[in-house]
Amino acid sequence: MIAEKLYDNRRYLTLVLVVIIAVSLNAFQQLGRQEDPTMPNFVATVTTVFPGATPDRVEALVTRPIEEELRQISEIQDITSVSNAGISFINLRLTDFLDDAEMEVTWGEIRDALAAASLLFPEGAHEPIFDDDRLLSYTTIVAISSQQEGLPSGIKSRAAHNFADFARNFPGTRLAHVYGDADEEVLVSVDQSKLLSRGLTLGDVMRAIQSADPKRPAGQTQGTGNNLLIELHSQFDHAADLGRLVIQTSRDGSVTRLTDIATLTKQPKAPASAIVLTEGKRGILVGVAAQPNLQFDRWSHDFAQAIKTYAATRGDGLDFEITYDQGEYVTNRLMSVLINLIVGVGLVITVLFITLGWRAALVVSLILPLCALTSLTIMQLIGMPLHQMSVTGLIVALGLLVDGSIVMTDELRKRLQAGSSRRLAIKESVHRLRVPLLASTGTTVLTFLPLALLPGPAGSFMGSIATAVIIMLLTSLVLALAITPVLAAKLLPDGDRTGFLAQGLTIPALSERLARAVDFTLRAPKAAIFASLMLPLVGILAFPTLTAQFFPGTDRDQLYIQVKLADGRSIDETVAVAQAMDESVRQFSEVRRIDWMVGESAPPFYYNMYRKMDGVSTWAEALVLTRDPKQTDQVIRDLQIKLDREFPQARTVVRGIDQGPPVSAPLEIEIFGSNLDTLRELGNLYRERMAKIPAVTHTNASILGAPPKLELSVDETALKTAGFDVASLAASVGTSLSGAIGAEILEGTQRLPIRVRLDRLAHSGSDALSRLQTPVMGGQPGSDYIALPSITDIHLVPSYSAISRKNGERINTVQAFLVRGVLPEEALKQLQQDLQDNPIALPPGYSIQFGGDADERAAVVNYIVAPLGLILSALLATMLLTFNSWRLTAVGLLVCFCSMTLSLLAIELFRYPFGLQALIGVIGSVGVSINAAIIIITALQLDPEAREGNPVAMRAVVMDSSRHIVSTTITTFGGFLPLILEGGQFWPPFAMAIAGGVLLSTLISFFLVPPAFLLITRSTHKIGASVEQATGVATP
Repeated sequence: MIAEKLYDNRRYLTLVLVVIIAVSLNAFQQLGRQEDPTMPNFVATVTTVFPGATPDRVEALVTRPIEEELRQISEIQDITSVSNAGISFINLRLTDFLDDAEMEVTWGEIRDALAAASLLFPEGAHEPIFDDDRLLSYTTIVAISSQQEGLPSGIKSRAAHNFADFARNFPGTRLAHVYGDADEEVLVSVDQSKLLSRGLTLGDVMRAIQSADPKRPAGQTQGTGNNLLIELHSQFDHAADLGRLVIQTSRDGSVTRLTDIATLTKQPKAPASAIVLTEGKRGILVGVAAQPNLQFDRWSHDFAQAIKTYAATRGDGLDFEITYDQGEYVTNRLMSVLINLIVGVGLVITVLFITLGWRAALVVSLILPLCALTSLTIMQLIGMPLHQMSVTGLIVALGLLVDGSIVMTDELRKRLQAGSSRRLAIKESVHRLRVPLLASTGTTVLTFLPLALLPGPAGSFMGSIATAVIIMLLTSLVLALAITPVLAAKLLPDGDRTGFLAQGLTIPALSERLARAVDFTLRAPKAAIFASLMLPLVGILAFPTLTAQFFPGTDRDQLYIQVKLADGRSIDETVAVAQAMDESVRQFSEVRRIDWMVGESAPPFYYNMYRKMDGVSTWAEALVLTRDPKQTDQVIRDLQIKLDREFPQARTVVRGIDQGPPVSAPLEIEIFGSNLDTLRELGNLYRERMAKIPAVTHTNASILGAPPKLELSVDETALKTAGFDVASLAASVGTSLSGAIGAEILEGTQRLPIRVRLDRLAHSGSDALSRLQTPVMGGQPGSDYIALPSITDIHLVPSYSAISRKNGERINTVQAFLVRGVLPEEALKQLQQDLQDNPIALPPGYSIQFGGDADERAAVVNYIVAPLGLILSALLATMLLTFNSWRLTAVGLLVCFCSMTLSLLAIELFRYPFGLQALIGVIGSVGVSINAAIIIITALQLDPEAREGNPVAMRAVVMDSSRHIVSTTITTFGGFLPLILEGGQFWPPFAMAIAGGVLLSTLISFFLVPPAFLLITRSTHKIGASVEQATGVATP
């Protein structure tokens, strides 16, 4: 009806086309552009510092109270924790079924739970620090460094924070974070001998500083006149004035000032919690993230120009250099995908020109941009940006969306050739094809629904493909029924036009061979069905030989190096190792840049990098850029060998960029139990088994042997005699060695903490405790003091290892890292076979489960398979309503099953791994492949003689349908061909699964559907004849 009205009134048609084009172009200008889909914020961390506490005390007094509060929040899927000496680190993962709004509500509930848990903390434990931006990749990373030797780190730190404020104020910025900045403080290094000679303690110095804190308010005057603010002018408003502070006055009038007993220095906090090396020099990194759904390429370009302007206005000699720019990757990725799209369009139009003639090809070619523009409008309305997944979805749909237009154009041309008027041809063609087109579109949409409904990070990553395909298919359906017949009626020739240009290429020899093949299937239908099922049977037999995979790697000019030294090493030693590695890595000509982050995780430069390390002095991570993405994998392998050989004291893992959700390690075994020693022993056994696998480069466990510690056995009598108790002694020792914050100084807007401690040069090294002395309470100043060894026995004993927990149960996570290019599932098979042949006995109450790549893959596959029952039911209902026959519906389901097995066969023939993208391709091929069967079955049902089982009529119907079936099959294959030829590890398995399944199942449809239809027809007639003979009543 719509098509007829548009044909009758050209103005309406023109108005519709103009509106589509105008609205779509406006939407395209606003459509976001980025490289990859935005990963949902489904993880967070909670960090709580408890200075001086052992891991078991941290677990009992800090970690467990937090876990108990968090377990009451049902939206949290996993709670994993590590209780280490002086710090608790908890990782949270939300369930996969929350949308963004529900996640924000959950984060708010978690903050409230943390506030409640902190009320139960012991004295000395800090407030928990909550961070829900751990899974955020930066759009731009800027390195700040200086060519001037000896430039104070405080200058660079202040410049970095000023730049971060500038970045936050730039339009479109979501956040900016500074890495490796040096927090400055005023260090008061007290000379112990001078302190003791005056009978003072560090506590006395601390109290004097606190009492002179200039930030304390003094109120204001109030009355009938003006209200005046009262401010006390302190003895120290600046760091330089602090030294004049009076600590003690004597009876003889002498005064002890702070400079008499201590040295004051304004310096970076030591030891630093994190250090950055940029291009081999000390520097600072600033990560800047743009708001989602922006045009990242344009934003990055504008931000880069703003950085140049900002740097040019500064005169402090600092260099601002962009080390990573996602805008370049967005441009390159989208350009690559756009080229594939153009090639696909070219192939489709070429096929249409050859098979249908130039006029029919023109009709379908006009529908392609209309469909694409309309789809982009819908994507903009639902907030889906352009990225490699959504654009690939458009490529996938390219070969599918023309099917309806091809069938409609071919049908209308046949009616014009039969002498129908153009308006009547529109009416009859739409009436004839509306049910088949609705059915074929419905079945295809249904098969892509599991991917579109996939929850969690995998769904956010891959779901855009299915969503884009569904949008394109539904749009193409509307256009095929409303616009295509109008354009075809206006552009197609009359029935008397012949020739290649007008009607397309026909090859009589091929048509004759196909007709003879169809005749054979109708003469021997059972044999034809049996022969048709042989190829799918081969596909079934090929399935066990496929290599499983989660997500593949990708060819990029990025890699990262993770380095871990033995626990107990200082951050200075880790920096030294990182600097040596930096020089070693730079010897590779393929490496063009390297930046190090020591003490915490590096700023992520890819969407699935997860920052898990904070305040770990033995940790270092490097971000490395190469010159050629194709050579990156080889660089990874070579670097791994070189760094392992040159730095045996470090566990070094060189990692490449992989697609999909974040995975901590390719291989993981989680051991659950209660006893730490038993967990450690079992972890060592499993590490030995993993290390035997040839592809394994390194192994690790969350519970390992810890470094030794100094244990003080207190003499209670001597302690009381000296006027101390255990708590005051612990505080005194901690303040003496590590220092304590006494107050703050405000210099402008900068807050400078004042740290008081004993002189580090005199109290460092393994014998630092033996040299500690303190005055006896109530004794004679300068003479009555006591040494720490006189009231304690000092022993070097084994320390507690870090304690890991998962969902309230202790756990030892054993990990293995593989040579680049080796599939984790292959290594897992070897490990499982070894454990099956030589099992490791587990004590009662202990259990294991596999994590890592395999665990994530199993979870995602379950999510995909879960809705298949409902979707198959909808698929069954669609075909049943279309065919109005249970038997013909069974034939359609048989074609679906054959399509799946033929997709598996195509994957096996080309030796692709059976990863998640291949699985999705296999499922998607079902809905695509059934279209040919739907066209044949509905055409046979509409022909009266074919419906009666007349072989000649059936052959004529099949041959009449073969033209557009072959055209749609070739265009579908042509649409996927660019993805297959692109190479790489990600798209070819997906494209081959669908394209190969469609190509092979089309052959099956020609030789399986007609004989099956014939057998069903004969069976129906026999049943009808039997009923008529038994009842004497003729069946209708």
